[in-house]
Amino acid sequence: FNKYLTRARRVEIAQILKLTESQIK
Repeated sequence: FNKYLTRARRVEIAQILKLTESQIK
């Protein structure tokens, strides 16, 4: 349960960071 949520959250955060990085660059 915790592992699944963490994994999903990690993917979501990764996408957000990627979008943010693209905007900064």
